[in-house]
Amino acid sequence: MAQSARLPAQRQDAALDSSRERVLGEVPRRQALWVGGQLVGALGAALSTVWATQPELGLVLSIGLGASAVNPRRLWAAPLVVGAVVATSLPFMMLGLPAVVTAGFAAGVAATLLLPHRTDALDLLNGGLATLAGASLGLWAATTLLPASLPVVMSAALTALIVGVVASQGLLPSALRFETRVTLPTRAMVRRSLKVTYRPPVLRGLELYDAIRARAPFREMRKGLAEVATWIWRLQVTLQGLDRELESIDVEDIAGRIATCEPDPAGDRFTQERRKATAEHLKRILEHRDAIVTERERTQAAVEYAIAYLEEARAGLAIAQTLPGEHAPQRLHEVLAELRRHAEAGDARRRTARELDEL
Repeated sequence: MAQSARLPAQRQDAALDSSRERVLGEVPRRQALWVGGQLVGALGAALSTVWATQPELGLVLSIGLGASAVNPRRLWAAPLVVGAVVATSLPFMMLGLPAVVTAGFAAGVAATLLLPHRTDALDLLNGGLATLAGASLGLWAATTLLPASLPVVMSAALTALIVGVVASQGLLPSALRFETRVTLPTRAMVRRSLKVTYRPPVLRGLELYDAIRARAPFREMRKGLAEVATWIWRLQVTLQGLDRELESIDVEDIAGRIATCEPDPAGDRFTQERRKATAEHLKRILEHRDAIVTERERTQAAVEYAIAYLEEARAGLAIAQTLPGEHAPQRLHEVLAELRRHAEAGDARRRTARELDEL
């Protein structure tokens, strides 16, 4: 029983670990989808004579189609991705600049947005820059290695293949960063994993984290605070599992069953041994229940400790930040002295005026 009580937390940890492994393990498949989509786009451009007349436009179209293919469940976004890649590349084409630069960046951003796992602004930037560099290097390699005498269809296919293989490496930074960063539970994850009565501590932890994240000066500090907020969620999942195990153990029922297992001296020996063994198992269940109660108290104490930690961090950052009362304005004393002189002059003027009136 004590081991089964820990299973919910173990399942959550295993789910997080498997998601990390899954995100990194899916990169080769998504890269293959990118290359395949780009190859299809290049062949379509070659067969429609776009590649023969406007090879740069054909390459841009193929890059956009390759980026839109990284997530087959979101293929509906392919026209939007291709349109965005072409729209960002047209100004460069009109100015005679290499359009692969803007096409690579736009395709990297779009492909990162289409990924099913959570991404942020830094992932988009990393994906765009990595794809920009990859597409540029791939185009340089293709123009260097491929002879100009190749047929249009073969040239388009090989160029798209080389550019796609290198450009699709832009998917890797997001997956690697997912391995190292702390993934906070979303409100939807909290609702799915916890009953209503177990949600308030997690929501309080997320609220505290959101309140102090902007004031935390260092990235590692923000990462540590995110780990604490995530820890509260895992503790609450464990607490919910422990309570479920406690509810499944009826102490009065087990005590009654133990009482019925008292050995009968005149009874059958086999029956006496089985009843004795049954009583021992039932007593062990009660011992396990006591261990679960202790584990629940420890988990509850850890939740309270984590929330207090975040509350202290919030108050500490409020004290640590630079406040306007620390230093007076530089001209404060100068202005104050000038005001005093002005007041003294005004008082002297009024006193003089009264004396003249009396005369």
